[in-house]
Amino acid sequence: MAAPTLFTSRLLLLMVTVAFALPGAGAAQLDPQQLLALRALGLAAHRAGDPCNDDAAGAPVAASCDSGKPFRRVTSLTLTNCSDTTSVSPAALDALAPSLRALAFTDCPAVPPRLLPPEQLAAGLLAFSCKSSLARLPLVWLSRLASLTELAITDTPLATGSSTSELAVLISHMSNLTTLTLSHANISGALPHHWHCANLARLDLSGNRFTGAIPDAVTLLGGITSLNLSSNALNGSIPARIGDLISLAALDLSNNSLSGGIPDTLSTLPELQVLNLGSNRLNGSIPRFLSGMKGLKEINLEGNNLDGVVPFGAGFLAKLRVFRAAGNSKLCYNTSVLTAAVAVGVAPCDKYGFPVTPPPATAQSEKSTDYDDGGGESDGNGEDSRGGPSAAVLGLAIGLSCLAFAVILVVCLCKVCR
Repeated sequence: MAAPTLFTSRLLLLMVTVAFALPGAGAAQLDPQQLLALRALGLAAHRAGDPCNDDAAGAPVAASCDSGKPFRRVTSLTLTNCSDTTSVSPAALDALAPSLRALAFTDCPAVPPRLLPPEQLAAGLLAFSCKSSLARLPLVWLSRLASLTELAITDTPLATGSSTSELAVLISHMSNLTTLTLSHANISGALPHHWHCANLARLDLSGNRFTGAIPDAVTLLGGITSLNLSSNALNGSIPARIGDLISLAALDLSNNSLSGGIPDTLSTLPELQVLNLGSNRLNGSIPRFLSGMKGLKEINLEGNNLDGVVPFGAGFLAKLRVFRAAGNSKLCYNTSVLTAAVAVGVAPCDKYGFPVTPPPATAQSEKSTDYDDGGGESDGNGEDSRGGPSAAVLGLAIGLSCLAFAVILVVCLCKVCR
């Protein structure tokens, strides 16, 4: 039974080759074996003649090809919204391996590869991404892609049991990585204490279950520009050596359990634009040096235990795209420097530098998260903006009371004198 199957496969391959050779068959002469591989991965029949056409946006299979002769070859491949019956077969990957440099899956619930990637693919693939696809993708399969410069796994739980040790094995095989994203990927344990990616520029390990402290090893990634460790269960303090990452432009450590103060070494980061430390357990005051960092565009410090006076002026805050400091009950702003409209969610300070207790909630105050700094105008109905009598009404009442008391006193004196 094997002979007819082999004959049929060769006949089909011959027919495809002849079709490409015929005049009018189209300018895109794709390698016949790679065309068969694309068909196996779900390439639509009407695109079989020109699978590299740019006007096929949104198709389940999108490919980019080189301009080789006599046949073009696939250099990048993206599978999007594919069927859950799609199988990433070793045969298809083997056919694409000689030329494939980028492979991506987006919203593709295909059956993940069951065998290790072909040797040619492991040696030649430079970029691999997987978003909401290939559930239970094993880290051992990824670790074979040793030539990758970009690896992005997002909203794709890796195989059960994915842990720090497996992650350490993964990065130990990928010395060429410049971008590593393993976000919401079901990884647990402590962060690796050894990194072998000297050229790493972007690191995103958000939305996992990492525990323990941030190791100093992370601060040895001298060329990193973006570091995102948010939404984990990290504790301890922010490493003082974070200031060694002089190329850092974005730092996101939000939604953890970090404690201690904001390290002064952040002042040595000249490229820093985004600082997100929200939803932690940080204490102490907000460092004044932040206002001197001209590159900062976003500051999020909400949901911590910070205290003291906000050390920023209105001019600095006006230059920021984002400023959040709500949820710090001991933090306040100087009403002579800022207003509630600028220091959103922060209470005003009293004359001793402590937060003023916000007024009781009213129908109007429930609609706003800003605190009133006491500078409101009268509403014209004998009450001020906080619901009490206005100063004019109060003064008039006091005056009338004094006049009545004087009249009574005069009457009493007259009776005594008689």
